[in-house]
Amino acid sequence: MVLKNLWIGAFSSLLLCQTAFAANEQQPTASSNKAAAQFSTVDFNYPNADTVEGFRFSTLHGKTNSMQGLDLTVLGMSETDNFSGVSLGLFAGINKVNKSFNGVSLNAVNWHLGKDEGLNIGIVNSTNSVKGVNFGIVNLSNTVAGANIGFINYNKKFSLVDIGIMNVAKTTKFQFGIFNIAENLQGLQIGLLNYAENGVVKILPLVNFRKTF
Repeated sequence: MVLKNLWIGAFSSLLLCQTAFAANEQQPTASSNKAAAQFSTVDFNYPNADTVEGFRFSTLHGKTNSMQGLDLTVLGMSETDNFSGVSLGLFAGINKVNKSFNGVSLNAVNWHLGKDEGLNIGIVNSTNSVKGVNFGIVNLSNTVAGANIGFINYNKKFSLVDIGIMNVAKTTKFQFGIFNIAENLQGLQIGLLNYAENGVVKILPLVNFRKTF
């Protein structure tokens, strides 16, 4: 039954690509660098367009400059510079965005190097600047103006909210977990053990907060 469903899913994706490709051929566009659909793999894109506005199917390592719409990745990594829409990875899918991301990303690994607005769901979320939510087993970020929700949350610079088993941040507003660690606590820590360099006491059980508000 599982194998049958996989064949149905693969056939449906190919059929969708074929329909969109036919539409591309029948309707000329103002720019040859745009496509309504694209198949992308290692050093090969069909059609050979820099921008996709619609549907994209990637496997192994698909790379396109700009993507808007639905990006489906199977067994590999989808890489774009700018992404807007929904990214869905199946069978260890990886979503890599180099500059800007806006939307929802559901992959084994979300690897975003620029600015994010939206929701990342994955086993590992490695992000630079997020305005939204990271939801995963491990969340690694520079700055998060939103929330990290996972087992391990690590922030090099700033996080607004961390909820997990272990939360580590240089600067944070709120941490809720078993172990909470912050260099600059601007709000409250709630957990079994709380450490804050500027806390009312550096190490406290249950609750810790900064010395002065």
